[in-house]
Amino acid sequence: MKLRSKLTATLLIAGLVSAAMVGGTAYWLLMRDFSQSLMDDAFGNFQRDVTAYLQKYGTWEEAQRNESFNHFVHEHHLRNGPPILPRQLRENITLPRIGRPPFHFLLLTPDGRVVNAAGDYIVGDFVPQSLLDDARPIRLGDRIAVLAIPLGRPILTPEEQSYLDAMRRALLTGVLAAAVVAILLGLLFGRRMSVTLDELTTAIHSMRNDGELQQQVQVRTKDELGELAAAFNQMSAELAFAHNELRELSIRDPLTQLYNRRHFNEQAGQLFQQAKRFGHPLSVMIADLDHFKQINDNFSHAMGDEVLRRVGTLLRQHSRKSDILARHGGEEFVILFAETTLHQAINHCEHLRQLIESQPWHELNPDLRVTMSIGVSADLNLGSIEKMLHQADDRLYAAKHAGRNRVEPAVA
Repeated sequence: MKLRSKLTATLLIAGLVSAAMVGGTAYWLLMRDFSQSLMDDAFGNFQRDVTAYLQKYGTWEEAQRNESFNHFVHEHHLRNGPPILPRQLRENITLPRIGRPPFHFLLLTPDGRVVNAAGDYIVGDFVPQSLLDDARPIRLGDRIAVLAIPLGRPILTPEEQSYLDAMRRALLTGVLAAAVVAILLGLLFGRRMSVTLDELTTAIHSMRNDGELQQQVQVRTKDELGELAAAFNQMSAELAFAHNELRELSIRDPLTQLYNRRHFNEQAGQLFQQAKRFGHPLSVMIADLDHFKQINDNFSHAMGDEVLRRVGTLLRQHSRKSDILARHGGEEFVILFAETTLHQAINHCEHLRQLIESQPWHELNPDLRVTMSIGVSADLNLGSIEKMLHQADDRLYAAKHAGRNRVEPAVA
């Protein structure tokens, strides 16, 4: 076989394999991140239920003697509603995941004995070490009360399945388009493909090894070989954009487009460790809209949503790029101020408070008035960002009791 034929055949095979590898890698990354997001959310809900169950009865054995876990969860959700919503909204919310969680969890004692049956395991069984290594701890105070192990594959809602089907179709279309381009260029320009093929292979391996979908190869010519490189670059950019869009959906609050609580906790924990290690100042504030229930009751929930959107926009427009701003839940907002002392944070929070109060809310309704109470903490000696948030939350309640529409700092 002539070298040109070999090179042409090589390009054809490599192009098809590359297209399949790109599509397969992108789909694997998409499913990995999507499943991990579902897992984190499901475990967070399950952890809250188990913690509330143990807090009520003390131990799992005592709890089982009084009330089954499933009955407790059902009654607990009916009483309290979604934990991220304010108390006054909970009775009007239907939980879409009740009775159909995305994952089932096997519950164990810290030594690996099953206390709540799931899958093929019954109460009293000891699970193998291979399963125990994947267990997630659920703490009660400072001790590990129980361990939870996810079982099976995630159960998707129709909306989630529809989104994945759309992504699968988009990936398949991209792979087919790349395959057609690879075949045409392989037949026409086999002799000129070596350099570009090497670059394409390197880029594909980079996607596979480090998970970075955005890869670029140099377009040296304007002929078909150059078009192949351009098509790969475009497909890589589109796949990276789709992947980033999915990630943004998983870390953003859909109403205000601010970061959600889970993403805030991840970022805030890292910044706390850096500040503690290098001795840099760090402050955090929790803000709550005053009398928000009255806004919903007097002006409608649609008006309440619009107020939340506008407040989120104002906070984002008047925050620094280094600040981490998130909707903490309901009408609560939280901001982490990096490299910021308590005094600086108080001044900035006071500016935000005045900004919210002075907005022309009458444009939405002549009787509408919106104010915000804020609690601030900057004590790194508390030992964790969670304790700083708890201190800021205590000061928020102090601001509420002191008359609202004020900033209350935590004095060390």
